[in-house]
Amino acid sequence: MSKKAVLGMPAYVFYLLCSVLAIGIIIGSFYDYQISEALSNITDIGDFHQHYGNIISHLLYPVAGICLFKGLRKKGSNFNAPAWCALGYSLFWTFYSFLDTSGKYLREVYGYVPGEPGSFLPLALSYLTWIALACLTAFLAYQIIDDEHADMLLAVGSVILLAGIFSEFINTGLKVIGCRPRYRYLLTLDDPASEYKNWWEMIPYLKDESNFRSWPSGHMTKATITLTLPMLAGVLKWKKTYIKNLLFAFAIIWIVVLGYNRIHMNAHFLTDVCFGILITYCLYALTAKLVFSIFEKDHQG
Repeated sequence: MSKKAVLGMPAYVFYLLCSVLAIGIIIGSFYDYQISEALSNITDIGDFHQHYGNIISHLLYPVAGICLFKGLRKKGSNFNAPAWCALGYSLFWTFYSFLDTSGKYLREVYGYVPGEPGSFLPLALSYLTWIALACLTAFLAYQIIDDEHADMLLAVGSVILLAGIFSEFINTGLKVIGCRPRYRYLLTLDDPASEYKNWWEMIPYLKDESNFRSWPSGHMTKATITLTLPMLAGVLKWKKTYIKNLLFAFAIIWIVVLGYNRIHMNAHFLTDVCFGILITYCLYALTAKLVFSIFEKDHQG
């Protein structure tokens, strides 16, 4: 990958997007509450989207697993076992990550009620549904990803999987440190503005519940993985330059829609959304720089 590229796109794109997010944080620092007040609009479509909007993000993990699988196998038969382990772990992580966020909603669709007789079948069906989706994604990725450049495959797969895992843990930790009340919680109060907190007014461990886990947005942390899609364009069997731009455009649209949805569904403030994207985007960029530098050194050696 070119040294002037960041996650498959020109470096100026990275700096431009970071600048836009920084502007969003500045605006939100003054008008977070007013923006949420203006955009608040609970809808059924918005509810569905917030429950399942990150499915694409979760399914990028088995795609990363296929990159690692093909890259390791390209290295020779001695790497077959690590290849299967990498693929298996990517499938495990997508299963774990999905259950941690959207799993309960899928279980409810099948009629699962905790503790009630007959709950095993809907529980099993929800698990099997996600396993099937993850395996189908891995199968399709295997068909469209090439196996020509082992180092490129290993680098791309490593960036997506490692940064994705780390970003989720970092987001969880920051939520505990920030402990900012969500707008939907404030609306339950007689005087909502009385307990509103700016993002810098952190009260660590204020309360251990979702209503006080607004900053930064976990949904946006997960959604930011789509900004790695341009990297995948470099390992597809069809080498078309426009594919990279199309994938990046899709990622931007997807993130904007999901970010807006988090605000108008009263789950987050503008700064929560922008910080969730910015922190994760920078983590992916840093991970990519480190990973690709390692593979470039190995190649030179």
